[in-house]
Amino acid sequence: MTRTVLFLLSLSVLSGCTNVTGDTPRTISPQEAENLTAERLFSVADTFFSEAGYACSADADAGQFRCSRALRDLYIHQTTAEVNIYPGGEEDKTHRMIATRWDEGLIPGELIANTYANDDVEAFCAYLASEKLGRCSDYQG
Repeated sequence: MTRTVLFLLSLSVLSGCTNVTGDTPRTISPQEAENLTAERLFSVADTFFSEAGYACSADADAGQFRCSRALRDLYIHQTTAEVNIYPGGEEDKTHRMIATRWDEGLIPGELIANTYANDDVEAFCAYLASEKLGRCSDYQG
């Protein structure tokens, strides 16, 4: 009986877990008189997030932009932040921005916060507004 319990405990420790949680999705809209193209938005986002320590890739033809940054990289547990930007609507030239946090490893999901707010996304939205390129709002979908 003791061996069975120890075996089951060791399996639960070695199996690990994955926990994904997201920030509030946002809509990026161009300024009233400005037309913010995907190429321009992705270029600005690439510069901004790269300077914040993210590894970014963009495919303007496919309308996709993705950045990731390791927040925690321990032997037993890794946490990664991701920021994705997708086209929102052709008629209004908006984009959707979704930020997520991935936790993978041996720390149980019950011990990890299930709320997430990415400060870099907030700073990026403030930067877009200060440069009069666009504005962010909570996604209403």
